[in-house]
Amino acid sequence: MASPTALVLGAALVSGVSGYVALILAARTLTPADSAHFLVFWGVVFAMYGTLNGVTTEVTRAVSTTGDTSGAGTRLMPVAVGFGLALVAVVGISGFLWAPPVYGPHWGPLLGATVLGTTLFSVHVVVAGVATGRGAWSGYSLLVAGETAGRLALFVVVAALFAGVAGFAFASAVASGFWIAATLASTRYRHLWTQRVDVEVSGLVRRLVTSCTAAGVSAVLLVGFPLLVKVTTPDDVFAGAAPIMLAVSLCRAPLLVPLGAYQNVVVARVAVQGVRALGPVLAGIVGLTLVGALAAWPVGPWALRIVNPDFHVDGPVFAGLVLGAGLVAVLTVTGAAAVALDHHTVYLAGWIAATVATVATLLLPGGLEQRVVTSLLVGPAVGVVVHLLGGHRRVG
Repeated sequence: MASPTALVLGAALVSGVSGYVALILAARTLTPADSAHFLVFWGVVFAMYGTLNGVTTEVTRAVSTTGDTSGAGTRLMPVAVGFGLALVAVVGISGFLWAPPVYGPHWGPLLGATVLGTTLFSVHVVVAGVATGRGAWSGYSLLVAGETAGRLALFVVVAALFAGVAGFAFASAVASGFWIAATLASTRYRHLWTQRVDVEVSGLVRRLVTSCTAAGVSAVLLVGFPLLVKVTTPDDVFAGAAPIMLAVSLCRAPLLVPLGAYQNVVVARVAVQGVRALGPVLAGIVGLTLVGALAAWPVGPWALRIVNPDFHVDGPVFAGLVLGAGLVAVLTVTGAAAVALDHHTVYLAGWIAATVATVATLLLPGGLEQRVVTSLLVGPAVGVVVHLLGGHRRVG
């Protein structure tokens, strides 16, 4: 039987490749202007998904630390799912205010897809959390891989039908309901719904709030970057932003998608071995980043033209984006270490500082590509410094 690490990394690989191909498919199918709007939708929705991933973290902790409840304890599913749906309700109701300026002319269907996707994902994260808390790694891995592979399959259908921005948005949202098929088809998934935990409802809700706040802060910078570009860029300039935003996504995915699955391993190792466990991980990130930046300079522009002949981004910009992705990866690792050492305030401070620095840099004068590359270098670097200084003070 495969090890938990192999199963999770395998699911991460399927997830990364599926997401990569899905973005390329959308970029080849949509016009540059529609592609820009779709990438904003993708960034907003996955930032919300990233926030909801905080539910998975807390549910995993609650389940893994719960002994034999013997039918007693708090029923987990109603509380955790209800918490997630409350967040979705806030997003949906407030959407009539933020969706028109953020999503532009397609705001109606894109808001609908946002609400549908986050509703389905609010249950997905609970099922995933119970599976990991019980050590059901094969079930968790299938859930992750099934959702992303299903999204790609639906994108293929949408592209064949030329269904446009709304089609891709709703295909992305529907894929988040993979847990429905899994629950109906397998008793092992249905068994997850009966989980109880030995914590009071009020305590569980407080921990869910804390966990989602931390996850949301990091998600804004990790996957919500297109939204930051949108709100700091004039509409006429943003209409041509699809090439650089797609380049950002393509440069980040090879590092950040596997790291997203692996960071739980980082947390576990740092908790046991201390900060010395970061050495090999950081060395690997630095090495991959430098090699990737050198390769992206000549290969990036050529690869982007294959994705869409109308998209043009220069080699030096690609190299800068890979360096920025490497810094975000380092920030992710230092943040994971802070959590492992129970330095949650340091963790939040680093990500908040990185996000504020990123937005401030995007607001500076200059061309779009210049502002994007500079912000992705400055913002994460500031966050890493905050993590290192804050962690050093806490340890000292």
